[in-house]
Amino acid sequence: MSRILIIIILVCANFFLIGSLVTAQQKISTNSKKSPIEITAENGIEWHKNEKKYIASGNAIAKQGDLIVTSDRLEAYYKNSDKNEENIDIIKAIGNVRIKNKNAFIEGGENASYFLGKEYFIINGENIKLKSKENKLFADKKIEFWRLENIAVATGNAIAKKKNEYTIKANRLAWYLEIVGKEEDYKIKKIIGFKNVKIESENEIAFSDKALYNNNTELCKLFGNVKLKRGNNFLTGDYAEVNLKTGISKLLPNPTNLMSNTEKKVKALISKDKNDSNKN
Repeated sequence: MSRILIIIILVCANFFLIGSLVTAQQKISTNSKKSPIEITAENGIEWHKNEKKYIASGNAIAKQGDLIVTSDRLEAYYKNSDKNEENIDIIKAIGNVRIKNKNAFIEGGENASYFLGKEYFIINGENIKLKSKENKLFADKKIEFWRLENIAVATGNAIAKKKNEYTIKANRLAWYLEIVGKEEDYKIKKIIGFKNVKIESENEIAFSDKALYNNNTELCKLFGNVKLKRGNNFLTGDYAEVNLKTGISKLLPNPTNLMSNTEKKVKALISKDKNDSNKN
């Protein structure tokens, strides 16, 4: 009788442990509304039934198609469907966040949230990097990414770089992307910079309040408190167009103020050559 009683107690204890902690298999497969999600972890996966979430710890990885989210800890929140299926709608990543698919790679995040229904990411951190084949986007506060719209927004000392062509800096930068080619690489369509914009190219440095860069024309339009610096020479105005391909820059009347009598004038400050001053 005593041996039978011990066996029953052990079986009951194991049942209650398995109900809350899935450490033996360290892997679960569940659904979202679009495609299955697989979550794995080295230190185990907890199931919090009342809170409708899974917690994966230790090199936790969530995979959905070509999308892979990796972090120290993952929290996957789900809702029950009409068929009583568990559909994950939010994934939160905490610690050493890395996100990648076949087109891009994000690293440096301290924490992130992925809203699966909208396919929207928000990654927070002090040194976040988004990299594609030819372009890089940096921020020290957050990067948001809308997968369906192919839009990325970097906030906090944002920097956009393209190989050996330009560097655009601003408080906030918005990337508008398109997928091209057989390899489906991301290509920049346009970049919008907001506040304290600085554009560095091989020929000059430009400053403004706002900027709009069109990748097809390689033309960058600058709005508000524009300053163009080439060597020791400065041009200032309220609107400019900088062609990053030809290196030609133009200060022009602001197209939004063409009907106004308060239109700002263009000014130039030309530095006198030292050799010329010595001749006098």
